Amino acid sequence: MGKSYRILITAIPAMGHINPAIGMGDLLKARGHHIIFTQIEKFRKIAEEHGFEFIPFDAEVVGEDMGSMFIKWVLDNSEYFGSNWLEKVKNLTEEDSKIFSTMFTSTVRMNNALDKVLDQVTVDCTISDLGVNGDSIALIRRKDKLVNIPLISFNPMSIYPGGPQSFGSGLSMVNPDRSLWAPYKEKLDILWSDTKRKRREWMISEGMESLADKLDNGPFVPTPDHIGFYHYPEDLDYTPEFGPTDPGWIRIDYCIREADSSTKFEVPEVLKDKPGKLIYFSLGSLATCDLKAMKRILDILAKSPHRFIVSTGPLSDQVELADNMWGEPYVDQLKVLQAVDMAIIHGGNNSFIETIYFARPLIVIPYFFDQLDNAQRVEDKGLGRRVDIWNTSESELLKIIEDTLTNTEAHEKIRKVSENMRSSTSRERAAKMIEDLIEERKKSIK
Repeated sequence: MGKSYRILITAIPAMGHINPAIGMGDLLKARGHHIIFTQIEKFRKIAEEHGFEFIPFDAEVVGEDMGSMFIKWVLDNSEYFGSNWLEKVKNLTEEDSKIFSTMFTSTVRMNNALDKVLDQVTVDCTISDLGVNGDSIALIRRKDKLVNIPLISFNPMSIYPGGPQSFGSGLSMVNPDRSLWAPYKEKLDILWSDTKRKRREWMISEGMESLADKLDNGPFVPTPDHIGFYHYPEDLDYTPEFGPTDPGWIRIDYCIREADSSTKFEVPEVLKDKPGKLIYFSLGSLATCDLKAMKRILDILAKSPHRFIVSTGPLSDQVELADNMWGEPYVDQLKVLQAVDMAIIHGGNNSFIETIYFARPLIVIPYFFDQLDNAQRVEDKGLGRRVDIWNTSESELLKIIEDTLTNTEAHEKIRKVSENMRSSTSRERAAKMIEDLIEERKKSIK
């Protein structure tokens, strides 16, 4: 075994970002490194279960539970999501951009909390998934002493200079209509304009005007100082359409946390003797809070002849399940995916990759952001179906479920992608790149 390094890992407080960060920690821990995970106290259990040291953010610094902030934001603004985003975005104004910038407060709070943690520990490297606009002054100020490596856990379309530089358009990129790119990008710039203004003001107040200028003129996702990682299966990536990614971004075929091997998922008693295939349904931790959307889909699934494992989310006590369903606020998705015949998911990058890794037939019902891009990629690559959460009728969705269960051509395509993911050496290559970068930095500052 080679040298052991101290590596600090963090991510924004959403499971679609936490889980891949944990997956990266699992990979590096298996190579003998000491992993420190930092986030709000809520994530102590999962970090310690994976054998990581856990350092909580100072509750006074980070303020209220950021996860709760995200939920409230979705509930307050659900009218923007779930249906025909390309039409909605045409009418977005600078006033709308103020709504989308309200979450920037969490960026500053997390930065301040991370800053305090970094004052307390000695580490060789940080790996952070801070979201699209999650620039961290805490990390930037330490870049001469620390190797800082970004991890992005969303659809990678935005890191391709030859692509539309868009985020969440849901446009097809197979023989794309490029005339749609510029108008969408213009509206996207309006959408994020208030967030960028706040980011600029924050950086200038911290004495980083030159960096603020660079970010203003740069791509949607800034190029890493050294290297950064995104996780997406090679078979589904956008290189054939767009050419190379922005320099510095390195693909990992998957970045999945290790499943707890101590127990196996058992089909709940209430479903064991019922007929039909076993199907997993999840809209993710945020979209499940849109109870109107949840009710619409669940009412349709109640009329299906199949059985459903449902991730009911943070507002579980307000979610009503039919007789052909069983659910809990949080289910161990890695275990559930190995037990079911099909998955109906929201298309968040983590769930999307986990589903394909386990070669499960899938239907994607996107709610917002890059979920629309992943849903369209599923259709474009012939792996499954994209469903509009509001405009797909009951009969259409029930038929799509049956068609997906019996589509052997799609099943074979998913199986091949899964096999290629599992045989990929990209994870080991990424770990070696991290280790080499740390060692180079150590030599340069001696």
